[in-house]
Amino acid sequence: MTRQRQFFLVTVVLLATAGAALALPGGVRDVSLALPLEAVPTTLGSWQPAEAPPEEILPHDPRAAQSLARGYANGSRMAWFAVGFYPNQTEGRRPATRSLVFPSSGWTDLSEETVSLPMAGPNGRALAANLVMVRRGDRRVAILYWYQLAGATIESDHFYRAQLLWNRLVHRRADGSLVRVAIPVPVAVDPSALIADHAELIRAFVPELSRILPH
Repeated sequence: MTRQRQFFLVTVVLLATAGAALALPGGVRDVSLALPLEAVPTTLGSWQPAEAPPEEILPHDPRAAQSLARGYANGSRMAWFAVGFYPNQTEGRRPATRSLVFPSSGWTDLSEETVSLPMAGPNGRALAANLVMVRRGDRRVAILYWYQLAGATIESDHFYRAQLLWNRLVHRRADGSLVRVAIPVPVAVDPSALIADHAELIRAFVPELSRILPH
C-alpha cells in the first residue's frame, strides 16, 4: 500500500470515528499511571545516570500531566530521554509534537524518516520510531520519537490520531504518552550506526517504561 493511500484511509477513519464520537455522550475518563514515571531506573545495564536533557533539545511540555527527563551515559556515549504522559488528551491537553521534536534557537532540520529498532523478546518485534536529524553549527543531534497508547507503540502521527479517536469511542479513554530520545552525533559519525550502538539502552528503557504506563 502506498503512503498516499495510507494517509487517505487514515483520514477517512478519522472523519468517520470523529463523527461517531461526537454523536455519543461524553464520559471519557482520566487514566492513571501504574507507578510514577520516576520509577524508571536511573541505571540500565551498563548505562549510568548522566545530566538531564538540555531544555533546548528536549523541551518540557507543560501540557503533560506527568513528565520524566533522564540522561544516561556509557563511557563516551550519551543519550537523553523525555517522556510526557497525558491522562486525557482533549483539545489543548495532548502533545504539540512538532514543537517538541524540532529544536528552535538556531537549530536546522536536516532530515526526517522512520526507522525500526530490534527489540529483545521471543516474538522478535521491532520498535518503529521517527528519526529527526538536527544541526546547529558543528553540533548534530538525532532525535527519536514515538507514541505509546494503551500498551501499543505507534510512530505515525496520523495513526496515532486515529487510534486515539478509536480508544475514545470504543474504550472511553484518551490517555497516551510521547517518548523522545536525543543522541548527540559526533562529527563524521554515521547516525544510523550510532543509533544501532544505542539500541541496547533503548531496549532496556522501553520495558521499564511499559510497566508504568497504562495498558
